Amino acid sequence: MLNIFKKELKDTFRDQRTLILTVFLPLVLMSALVFFYEKMMAPEEDIQLHVVTEKEQLEFVKGLLDGKENLQLRAVDDVEATIKEGEAVAGLVLTGDFEKQIAAGNAATVQILGDEYSENSYIAMSAIEMALTQYSQAIVSERLGQQNVETSILTPFTVNKVQVIEGDQSVQMMSFLIPMMLVIAVGVGISSSAADFIAGEKERRTMEALLMTPVNRSSFLLGKWLTLVILATVTGILTLGIVFIEIYFFTEQLKSGLTMEGNVWLIGTVALLIIISFAALMASALLLTSIFGKTVKEAQSYGTPIIMVGILPALFITSVGLNELTTTHFLVPILNVFATFKELFVGIIDIEHVFLTLGVNIALALVILTVGRILFAKDKWVL
Repeated sequence: MLNIFKKELKDTFRDQRTLILTVFLPLVLMSALVFFYEKMMAPEEDIQLHVVTEKEQLEFVKGLLDGKENLQLRAVDDVEATIKEGEAVAGLVLTGDFEKQIAAGNAATVQILGDEYSENSYIAMSAIEMALTQYSQAIVSERLGQQNVETSILTPFTVNKVQVIEGDQSVQMMSFLIPMMLVIAVGVGISSSAADFIAGEKERRTMEALLMTPVNRSSFLLGKWLTLVILATVTGILTLGIVFIEIYFFTEQLKSGLTMEGNVWLIGTVALLIIISFAALMASALLLTSIFGKTVKEAQSYGTPIIMVGILPALFITSVGLNELTTTHFLVPILNVFATFKELFVGIIDIEHVFLTLGVNIALALVILTVGRILFAKDKWVL
């Protein structure tokens, strides 16, 4: 078994295609995700948006939007046409006698033009609407003052939101982003090697020769499985290491989510154990698909849904609060990886949750490996 393990490990790292799929591709994907989420979390003030209005209303609108530094205002002849042509993301149109109507105490008309399906346009339209709301409140306050009515009559009470659970938006984003990167990196990184380990031998007609050697089938399968586990672990650690470096040196918003409290070394050790347990699970699952597949392409087709399913827990855990995590979240494979990282990023190390996650992932990995061993013992699935 040890000889097979060494041979497969050497062959894997010698193969240029495997190195590209195992190291380069996951790094590119993870780096793209890092900078995508960094841009998504950037403050609205950092985004410069072009807004237009009619020439005769320019000075008034300029005063109205004073303080909205991310909005670049200019006057045009046709506001709607300018937006449709893509030269602006939003526009503001007032009735010709807007200021006179307001001064007379009448209701005036305002149009905010844009595309609510566009993120930039929606941000600009929301900023314009907020400015109009503030202007409207100022007018109401002035009119109430003229009638000797206290403006507090419009606000019988105030509402203050208090965050009682640790962590801000950056921490929550990191607790979702890092596990998802781990799942994608490990799955994509070892999928090619896993498909080739068994299905590739069958496709190349070399399986018969390998089975004629003194090595028994259990040792043969276990050696290949250990190779995948090591490969998956290295891929996960390397990818997350590069991601952490990119976040720390090249981002601002995501970087604030790296301020984990508590013992950093202990948190890192727990994270490493979680990576290893997940690597063992993915190695077992993808090796099983290689046993089912008669060719490398067929094995990869079986493995793709497994990688996609691994991303699904991200959809369920994102909206779950830290205090809403239950034992169930740590009993469901892969979902428990997201749940554990969610706790780790705020410095929480719950021993029970950690052991549940490790136990479930490793137990399931061994069960799948046992199923693979049973199938591998039959010539129907080997030759």
